[in-house]
Amino acid sequence: MAVVQNSYSETIRPAVAGMVANLTNADADTRIVETAAGIGFGLAVGQGAGARGAVLGAAAAAGFVGISIRDVVLDPADGDSYPRGASIAVLTEGDIWVVTGGAVAAGDNVVFEAATGILSSLPADASQFAVAGARWMTAAGNGGLAIVRLGGALPSA
Repeated sequence: MAVVQNSYSETIRPAVAGMVANLTNADADTRIVETAAGIGFGLAVGQGAGARGAVLGAAAAAGFVGISIRDVVLDPADGDSYPRGASIAVLTEGDIWVVTGGAVAAGDNVVFEAATGILSSLPADASQFAVAGARWMTAAGNGGLAIVRLGGALPSA
């Protein structure tokens, strides 16, 4: 029999973007991707044109519906993202790993960038919108992995 693997890493990576961190109060929805370029894992998702539609980011805080959950069964050719027209899992409440768009500290408020869906703790402004009921549970530098807790409170439209 041929050897499939003959070397092993001493450690495994603790997480990847879009991985649900634990199942405490976890809740998710299924939506349909409307963004032409698709939606990557661990990014802010907004309300699409359809009732169950999903787009990357949102034009206002009121459009936020959750964070995209990693799907390990998607075709690797899709580049770690949900393609347009696919069903997307969106975490609406609970803890999820994301790649940060700036340094974050545990307890900080969470904001998302309207066009990219990247989450950070930068001050809210015309292109960065606060996520109601969300906070950072762990700290990380820019581009690091950290856990966001969503409280399940969606903003009013």
